[in-house]
Amino acid sequence: MMKFIKINILPYVVYAIYKVYMGLVRFIEPEYPVKLKGKKANFIVAHFHQDELALVHQRTNSNFCTMTSTSTDGEMMTRFLKLMGYRSVRGSSTRGGATALLQMIKQCSAQKLNPVIAVDGPRGPIYKVKNGVIELAKQTGFPILPVALNYSSAFCIQKSWNKALIPKPFSKVTIRFGEPIHVPNNADRAKIEGIKNLLEKELLSLKGL
Repeated sequence: MMKFIKINILPYVVYAIYKVYMGLVRFIEPEYPVKLKGKKANFIVAHFHQDELALVHQRTNSNFCTMTSTSTDGEMMTRFLKLMGYRSVRGSSTRGGATALLQMIKQCSAQKLNPVIAVDGPRGPIYKVKNGVIELAKQTGFPILPVALNYSSAFCIQKSWNKALIPKPFSKVTIRFGEPIHVPNNADRAKIEGIKNLLEKELLSLKGL
């Protein structure tokens, strides 16, 4: 019964509450970097898991694709994201990750979708970039766009590994973009490690950490 409620009812309840709640928050977003050649260019949104709850609101009904887990909670999230206008690929680095990454590479390349990746997910450690986003950029040829959110006031879920942030009602959320990062299709292990460190430092800098 609980599984039925999670999958078939809860996504709609969460969607309704989320839309009303985020409508009370003011989002400030700059133009995309010139190097992306405008909003029609394909790219990979790379962000820390901590910013996910607020960032979802700014990419509704667009050509963005996310990765969700294969669990019941993942199915609930997939349905919620579908209501928000996202496409989803099922899997994670801990369950079906390799298959999901290949599927995302194929789907995003064929349909020209923009992947959205929480680079330190799904279980952390917090603020540590993993290899998935680099491999995705290498295989698709899409540049990585570092994205971070700064909050004027937010609730922090201290018990969660990612210290998830929820903007408070009537607060301001400023979205910040870093410089696009390109991954050569012939990048070796050392090059990938260097790009991973560069992305991590850029995201930390954007968040002021």
